[in-house]
Amino acid sequence: MSKIKDKIVVVTGSTRGFGYAIAESMLEAGAIVAVTGRSQQAVDAALATLQLKGRVSGFVMDVREEEQIYKLVEDVIQKFDRIDIWINNAGYSNAAGMMLDMNPQDALDMFMSNDLGVLRCTQAITHYMLPRKQGMLINIYGNGSFLRPASPTGLYGATKAWITSFTRSLAVELKGSGIQILGFSPGMMTTDMLTSPIVVGERGKEMLKNFGFVLRFLSQPAKYASDKLVKTVAGNHKEFTEVKLFKSWTPLLGLIRVGWENLTKTGKKPEFEFHYQEAYRSKYLDKGKNG
Repeated sequence: MSKIKDKIVVVTGSTRGFGYAIAESMLEAGAIVAVTGRSQQAVDAALATLQLKGRVSGFVMDVREEEQIYKLVEDVIQKFDRIDIWINNAGYSNAAGMMLDMNPQDALDMFMSNDLGVLRCTQAITHYMLPRKQGMLINIYGNGSFLRPASPTGLYGATKAWITSFTRSLAVELKGSGIQILGFSPGMMTTDMLTSPIVVGERGKEMLKNFGFVLRFLSQPAKYASDKLVKTVAGNHKEFTEVKLFKSWTPLLGLIRVGWENLTKTGKKPEFEFHYQEAYRSKYLDKGKNG
């Protein structure tokens, strides 16, 4: 893929999950990749396997820390002389369940990572790309990005709706700047965010009673989506575009696939483990009773 080969690609949050898969696919396409994670241990573990795929370097960076973001930009440019593609991937879903059962502090932490982190990273990289009138910025969409109900991960969906609105507005503001912008929605993937979720409250348990079946017929390996992303980048010539892997016919195809696997006994049920937490209850409710 000539458009990818030898490009300098930064992938935030790429020591595991979809970010790791993106780094792997980019390396296989000939890119030079900078992976980031919150700890040196996580970065080193990712590099141990990614280095077998191509030229890759690791950096400790937390997207919630503005200073670390700008230092990353400086360090990557110092090492590789430039940055061609920046992928805002870092983010997570804190838990599954009813939104009203979630701890507001957990929601704040998620917004700080998923949304404010994207804003700060975008400010940092566009400060570098705009004077050069070139580069590509990719924002990773998710459940909720297209304003459909996102339960049982409603708060996560709200952060992804923000990402979509932010990306579309940014595309208008940067029109004619020379920077390409891509919003990419990978669909449901079998990463640890889905295979080891936190489930909040009794109503959360009820909402996920059919989770195993849904995971089996709707999810895809992260590598499937990351390969699609690389092909999209390689073939994209538009100033702004959005790509959604989950199509209206995806559930039907999933059911057909699962039916065939059951018939031929070739299917494998996805492994997952729930981690339960009690629903949040504000201390001010008890204070009001006692008062």
